[in-house]
Amino acid sequence: MFDADQEISTGAETVEKPDDALYCAGCGHLVTRGRWAFAPEGGHTRICANPAGRMFTVICFLEAPGAADRGPPTDAFTWFAGHAWNFAHCRGCGDHLGWRYTSELDPPVFWGLIKDRLSSLPK
Repeated sequence: MFDADQEISTGAETVEKPDDALYCAGCGHLVTRGRWAFAPEGGHTRICANPAGRMFTVICFLEAPGAADRGPPTDAFTWFAGHAWNFAHCRGCGDHLGWRYTSELDPPVFWGLIKDRLSSLPK
């Protein structure tokens, strides 16, 4: 699964891993990169519950070229004030990966992807 800590400590300094690719845990399709993590409202990772009470650990990214959005955007039950959402699915296998958020705010688009649906290793 995806390790939210995409850095390697070398003692005196911290360096970014050279390959920060994140893949669909279901099929191994490249979805996004750790360097595109985005921290809206206090952090790039948050735990959210949908109206049915299902819990998700969501990581936000500015870019997710391996994900496709589906359905019309809605602001009902949004986890990010001022942002409408629609579903995000893997372009490789079609599995639900999370949500795409849009807004008149900055940034106008970001992706909230479910941590357990991402892997740092391709299949």
